[in-house]
Amino acid sequence: MEDIYGGYSNEKVLDISGEYAIYLRKSRADMEAEAKGEGETLARHEHILLELANKKGLRIGKVYREIVSGETIESRPEMQKLLSDVKLGKWKGVLVVEVERLARGETIDQGVVAKAFRISNTKIVTPMKTYDPNDEFDEEYFEFGLFMSRREYKVINRRLQRGRILSVKEGKYVGSVAPFGYDRLKIKGDKGYTLRKNAEANTVKIMYDLYVYDDLSLYEVTRKLNEMGLKPRKKDEWSVASVKDILANPVYVGKIKWNWRKVVKVYKHDKLISTRPRNDDYILVDGLHKPIIDEKTWKIASAKRSLNSAPVKHNNTVRNPLCGLIICAKCGKKMKRRSYSKFSKEPTLYCDNPKCDNIGSKFCYIEEKVLEGLRKWLEEYKFDYQQHLEKINHNKMDSIKETIASLEQEAKKENDKLLSIFNFLEDGTYTKEMFNARSEAVSKNVERINNSIENYKTKLAQEKIMDKEKDVLVPKIENVLDVYNLLQTAEEKNELLKTVITRGYISKNRKGNTKRF
Repeated sequence: MEDIYGGYSNEKVLDISGEYAIYLRKSRADMEAEAKGEGETLARHEHILLELANKKGLRIGKVYREIVSGETIESRPEMQKLLSDVKLGKWKGVLVVEVERLARGETIDQGVVAKAFRISNTKIVTPMKTYDPNDEFDEEYFEFGLFMSRREYKVINRRLQRGRILSVKEGKYVGSVAPFGYDRLKIKGDKGYTLRKNAEANTVKIMYDLYVYDDLSLYEVTRKLNEMGLKPRKKDEWSVASVKDILANPVYVGKIKWNWRKVVKVYKHDKLISTRPRNDDYILVDGLHKPIIDEKTWKIASAKRSLNSAPVKHNNTVRNPLCGLIICAKCGKKMKRRSYSKFSKEPTLYCDNPKCDNIGSKFCYIEEKVLEGLRKWLEEYKFDYQQHLEKINHNKMDSIKETIASLEQEAKKENDKLLSIFNFLEDGTYTKEMFNARSEAVSKNVERINNSIENYKTKLAQEKIMDKEKDVLVPKIENVLDVYNLLQTAEEKNELLKTVITRGYISKNRKGNTKRF
């Protein structure tokens, strides 16, 4: 583009006939700046880009605000929406404060972004420069910018990790949220934070005393805390899991633990997911903060936990074949599988709600009951009972059809009444007030009947679907019964059961190894 001095400007000619979009995303540096009180980043960037759009005469059709901070496109929902719209050619261009905001993570994500903008011929507009992805030089400049931002990201991330580890080894607390019983405290005259005991510390002491010196179980401790009215930080009642975490956290004996659950990325069902397995190579050092409990209490609690809990591998694999399928009939919570370190003691299925009095049972009994129920259903269906069911279903559908026909006749009569009311208004039999009153009453009746017709039609459609599904269900159940005991892993068994079972309910009132439920 030739400027007024006869030279050429670096600014590309923008097509202002179509609409443009704005993409906003915080970087790690932005979040650190916000923590220091420098203002909200997205609002500031939006103001900059709106001024840029106004200066260039661009119409903004949509603003994509990325609230979450994610390294990959998969973890950034607004970026996914933007790319989807860009691929459809919805925008002439996208405004960002810098190209690095579009993709700074994995190299494959940078390629996805560059390809989407190039194929759709969507321009990237920044305060410094406008990029045309189909211009050879701009494309190289754009890709080089993404490459350099990726390198910068890695350098910053390494520096941050080194800084965190160094702070941990110095006994500082590097977490963003203080554990229950403590407040985060800025260290005077030094960088970083430590912890200071607060009023919650008394609850932590009571929790350890109940577990160690009163020798209560986790479930009894949880129930006792709730009965005493001692509440956790955010919820109204304690859960077994939260009590267990506090009793296992060395921060309460004056330690700092880091990288105990390090984020590890793995592929599951061809999808990349982040997991947090327990890490044996974690850092444990003396902290700068004061302990809430003494060393003796901690050692007794640790010994008791090791006796009462089985070693469990936290690798995000399903260890319960009935996972998510069995519901407590008394409180509605999903029942959980508990294993034991003692090999002579069999796993049980229990409800972890401290207020629920449902009694746990041996896992093998419940598992056999589920298979027995499937076997019984199949036998009844395939025997003479099948013809009986078909007869019942046909009678039920015929009844629904007759009801629909009856309601349609009723609706016709009401519509005829409405027509008569209009005629009475025209010939002067009804005044306007009489017409309004009568027509409103009849119209409401017509609406009620029509709603009933729709409801019965829905029921009829559901009955037809269920009738067809029964024929499909039979071979599925046969497959479950044939294959279940041949499968090697709990995850495979769980996936198989979910093909035929949505949920089952368990209620048990008597203790003991009874098979009655």
